[in-house]
Order: sequence, then C-alpha cells, then structure tokens
Amino acid sequence: MSHGRRAILLASLLILPLPGQAQDDPALARVMAGLASVRERRSTFTEEKAIPEIDLPLPSEGTLRWVAPDSLEKHTTWPIEERISVIRGRLTYERPDRGIRRDFALEEQPEMGALVEAIRGTLAGDLASLRRHYEVGFAVERDGSWRITLTPLSFRVRGAVQRILVTGEGTEIRVVDTEGHGGVSRMRIAPAP
Repeated sequence: MSHGRRAILLASLLILPLPGQAQDDPALARVMAGLASVRERRSTFTEEKAIPEIDLPLPSEGTLRWVAPDSLEKHTTWPIEERISVIRGRLTYERPDRGIRRDFALEEQPEMGALVEAIRGTLAGDLASLRRHYEVGFAVERDGSWRITLTPLSFRVRGAVQRILVTGEGTEIRVVDTEGHGGVSRMRIAPAP
C-alpha cells in the first residue's frame, strides 16, 4: 500500500465514530433537550426489587424531587422511611427510624457516582455526563415513547449493575429498570399530583 493510500486510510479511521460514541440520533438530541428544559419536577414512585434469594418482590414507594442542574432526592415513605439526597458532588443517606445519617463525596464512591448519574444525567438531559459512565443506546417505540439503555463502561460498576433501562415519554421518565447481579429492580414514576 502506498504512503498516500495509507495516510488516507488512517485519516478515515480517525474520523469514524467510536462504539458508544456514534453520531447522535436527532431523536435522542430532541429527547435530551426536552429533559434539559425541565428545571424542576416532583414525582411519585413505586419500586419492586426482585432478589434471587427471596421469593417475593420487595415493594416500596415514595417521592422523587429534581431541581436543575444537579439536585436529586429520593424519599422512600413505605414500608420504611429512607431518604437519599444528592446535591452537586455529595450524597446524604438518612434512615430516621434507626438514627442513621451518612454523608460522603461521590468521588469517594465512583460506583455510586455512576449510578447516581444514570438518573441525574438523564433528568438533566446531560448526554455528555451519561457517556462518561455508560455506553448509551437509544430507541423510539412505535407509540412515541423512548428508551435509553445504559451499559456501564467501568468493570467495577458492571460488577454491581449490568444495565439500566430508562423509558419515558416526551419530557417524562416513566420507568427505570436496573439489572444487576443482586437482582432486578423496576421503578415506575408518575408526576406528583
């Protein structure tokens, strides 16, 4: 192969998109822009966790609150009260019935940081943040709903979570399915009344 042909081949390889970094789908760009336009939201959730060692699913319910650009709170109200708050780079976990309160920087727990960004990055419409932690897949269904598939890039994160599926409609997230070695969870989300 001549030097000129080799240079052209090398140049063409350099401009090809990398796996997981393919040219943005215009529909994905519209969904992310729509999500980014919502500066605050309050939602209710119901969640079921299926753990292999337990025959019955573990249900819970509560509220979610998002305030742009980076504040997220998950407040479980049943069957126990539990609150997880994330503001910028810090996470606070509270369990009032046991007097537990823990606070730490997400950079101290990279696996937890990646899991937080799956929800927070999606709510913020921040595709760049999602791509720092995940290979991002996207599909639009026939009914107009959309699905974002997040596959962790980090082997450490993949040790806990293999895949997160976020399903939504317009600017609303409806379902978050998390698949991991410890089981599967499904969180259904609805706008708060």
